[in-house]
Amino acid sequence: MPFIDSQHVIHKYFLPRAYTAAILLATGLLLLLFVGVFITYVMLKNQVTKKAQ
Repeated sequence: MPFIDSQHVIHKYFLPRAYTAAILLATGLLLLLFVGVFITYVMLKNQVTKKAQ
């Protein structure tokens, strides 16, 4: 929080910047993993149904 003094009480309610960056990165990676797994699942399921026909 750039506009508030570093000794202000409000700083105790927020995580340090290193943690927030790590949480953001982990969330982004999990989202990317979920999208990749979903696309892979749909493509494989589509191939199985084409072979069955």
